[in-house]
Amino acid sequence: MKTNLRKTILDYIIIAVGASLFAVSFNMFIARSETPIAMGGITGISMVINYFFPKLSMGLLTFLVNVPFLALGLWKIGGRFMAKTVFASVVLSLAMDVSAAFPALTHDPMLCAIYGGIGTGAGLGLVFIRNGSTAGTDIVGLVLKQRYTGIPLGKLVLAADTVIVLCASFAFKSANSVLFAIIKMYAASIATDGVIYGFTTDKLAYIVTEKTETISKLVISELHHGATILSGEGAFTNLPRKMIMCAINPNQIGLLKEIVRENDPDAFMIVTNTHEVLGFGFKPNVKTNL
Repeated sequence: MKTNLRKTILDYIIIAVGASLFAVSFNMFIARSETPIAMGGITGISMVINYFFPKLSMGLLTFLVNVPFLALGLWKIGGRFMAKTVFASVVLSLAMDVSAAFPALTHDPMLCAIYGGIGTGAGLGLVFIRNGSTAGTDIVGLVLKQRYTGIPLGKLVLAADTVIVLCASFAFKSANSVLFAIIKMYAASIATDGVIYGFTTDKLAYIVTEKTETISKLVISELHHGATILSGEGAFTNLPRKMIMCAINPNQIGLLKEIVRENDPDAFMIVTNTHEVLGFGFKPNVKTNL
């Protein structure tokens, strides 16, 4: 019971940090750019409304625009997740108004797009990894994620935000606003996926060799990772062949090549990047909304 309470408290602390990071990054970079940078999501919608009605605070607008998205999330996703989402939305709205008084670090639109994108994207990632959301297009992205499970969440949010950015561009009447928005969204999607899935890329190796047992045992003993032996057939020779498949860390690729080279110089080896590896020796396979 104490463990669950501790985890719940930690969840809300990290969600608050993530929502605050998003708000601070927005106010210190995106909102201070000398060229308006169109935003996606509820922030983008709020920016357009604020552009025409500047007396309305961004925090208040963000929360009001969020209401229908919160309703969608409650309908499609669930109560516990939505409790964290409502909390994140409230923190985001408050942090928006509080951090509006913070000084700008730069007014250069390129720097604002890059660093604003990294900060807002990382903030969203922190909220997502604790099974929360700031609502808005995050909710749309998570709903789509339930149907299209193989697509990274950052890319889904990027797609949903694009529509809003195009609409915002007409309000700002600036082509540069859209161009900088694209840079900002790309930086944000990389930061979001980096926080959620990690910035390192693991390696997946396929080894076609006559020494499958020898090499697979060395993978287990020397690299401390598992290996799977797959059966196949050569397309040219029509002869049965065996292939080793193994996931390893990036810094182990040199040792794997050495193992294969020493035991079977004629082996055929393919090494690819893999986005995420779950299980023994890698990240734990735990249930989340991502």
